Amino acid sequence: MDWIMRIMKKMNLFKKAPAFICGAIAIVMMTACGKEAVTEDVKDAQVNEDAVDESSAAVETESQSRNPFDATGIEGEWVMVYSVYDSDYDSGEKYSSVTMATDEYSPESQINIYKKDGKYTADYKYIGYESDTRYYGNELVYIDEPAYEDYKNSDWCFTFTDPFGDMLNPKRFTMEDESTLISTSEYTDEGEDYRYHSVNRDVYLRSDDPRLENPEELRYFDTVTVSDVEGLFKNIRNNRKIILKGGTYDFSSVDEDKVINEFVSCDWGGYRISNVYNTCIEAAEGEDVQFSVDDPYSAVITFYGCGNITLRGITAGHNVEPGYCSGSVVNLEQTYGMDIDSCKLYGCGTYGVSALNSDRINVTDSEIYECSYGLVDLNQVYRAKFTGCTFRDSKDLSMINAYSCTDISFDDCIFKNNYVNPINTYCFFVDMSEYTDVTFNECTFENNQYNMFSNNKVKMNNCRVSDNGDMSNVETEEDADASELRRRYKETCDEQEQIALKFAAGNMDQATMNQTAYEEYSMWDTLINDIWAYMKATIDEAAMEDITAGQLEWIDEKEAAVKSAGAAYEGGTIQPMVEYETGAKYTRERVEYLLENYVQ
Repeated sequence: MDWIMRIMKKMNLFKKAPAFICGAIAIVMMTACGKEAVTEDVKDAQVNEDAVDESSAAVETESQSRNPFDATGIEGEWVMVYSVYDSDYDSGEKYSSVTMATDEYSPESQINIYKKDGKYTADYKYIGYESDTRYYGNELVYIDEPAYEDYKNSDWCFTFTDPFGDMLNPKRFTMEDESTLISTSEYTDEGEDYRYHSVNRDVYLRSDDPRLENPEELRYFDTVTVSDVEGLFKNIRNNRKIILKGGTYDFSSVDEDKVINEFVSCDWGGYRISNVYNTCIEAAEGEDVQFSVDDPYSAVITFYGCGNITLRGITAGHNVEPGYCSGSVVNLEQTYGMDIDSCKLYGCGTYGVSALNSDRINVTDSEIYECSYGLVDLNQVYRAKFTGCTFRDSKDLSMINAYSCTDISFDDCIFKNNYVNPINTYCFFVDMSEYTDVTFNECTFENNQYNMFSNNKVKMNNCRVSDNGDMSNVETEEDADASELRRRYKETCDEQEQIALKFAAGNMDQATMNQTAYEEYSMWDTLINDIWAYMKATIDEAAMEDITAGQLEWIDEKEAAVKSAGAAYEGGTIQPMVEYETGAKYTRERVEYLLENYVQ
């Protein structure tokens, strides 16, 4: 009986099989051999046991040798390209997201795996938000099990050694395929009536992999081609590129009961795409693709809670007679990283693009036209950039609305034949809230009509304007710089008052007074240098020659005054304070002179 137990133990049956199976095997073996047979054939049994020992030893030796065999190809330098996070609950609820290494605020990671003294060793770096993990020369420990629960690609992994016992959740490394390394961390939380499970995978490519030359394409795990709107809605997924064949994609023709996709839902008369990340929808090269809806009160397409979406080569609009409606063409809500490229967005949509509480919107080489309210409507948007776009033939209300927005710019764009109805006295070509900033760079304004261009200051740099309307609220780049210098002058005056109060308190020792006087002089000296740089950039060369001559005379006068003031205390600890205060007084006076005469 002992030899049977030993055989089962060496074959690892007790570990891998339930108890009742192990028991059944033992009973069968005992029944087959018989107790007497075991007693009479001890010698034969011993021979069999020795054979099993040799076989088991061979298996153990093979298992040990699997380490270098299974890890073939893992050596080298690897660069992380994206992270995948998956989680699920026992209720069936799932969540998945992918973050590309090229995305803003994404972690950066590299790992170099090599052999040292016959053992796999790693230099590892992982820099994330407020975290910096680095291990150098860390020996990797081989584990004879998958990198995480239910992983199918391999049944082995490595993890870091933990010499100090401070790795709370050590990562595991294995080969996804011959060109892909993954680093995983797994978390499970179980209770009496619930179970939560999550896996995070960092995916690495070799540092010389040619795919790294175009990392944006790594965003898409697969590409599908569709030819109708049903196929479009069916195939919307994370990390997918969808190529559209030519034709009209009439969203109003779709039976919403037949749209079975967690990412797509009916939104009044149009459709909403929600919680999708890293998805591209683009027209096939050379094909004419049209998106349309029949309902004037819904957006043609809405993206809600999405990230890193690209819409390319699409013509989209409402399939209704021109007139009043309440739906935009492309509508964004709580979406970040939206690229609209080479698209045509037309009315009677209220606006070509509307966005609420969104970030990083880029519209390039696109056309927005014939809209019934205006061109663009932005609310609580951070960073929206329109480049090389044409905005034309839209009418009635304010053309560009920007409320509580930051960093809104139009570069190399054309605005022509847009009309703000004069009876709408509270409408402007650009209607913006007080703390919003809008900038136009290298833009052309042609035959637009409005009462007033903007209700608040907008910045306009190197633009060409031939409009009908009041542009008094426009600020050039030079104007903005001048405003900034005047603001800084006021701040410096306020700081000067605080310094005066410190001296008046009379509780500083001489060393502290000397340092405070130095800071007083330095802040005025910095300001006058910045004013001088502004003057050189805005005043013609001939005029600057005369101004420079006067400035040199003033410098000589200031230095003489500083020297004279300090001479009365030469060698004393008070001398530096007196000299710095004198220099600050003269420099402030010169700052005020230059601001009044040359900074308009």
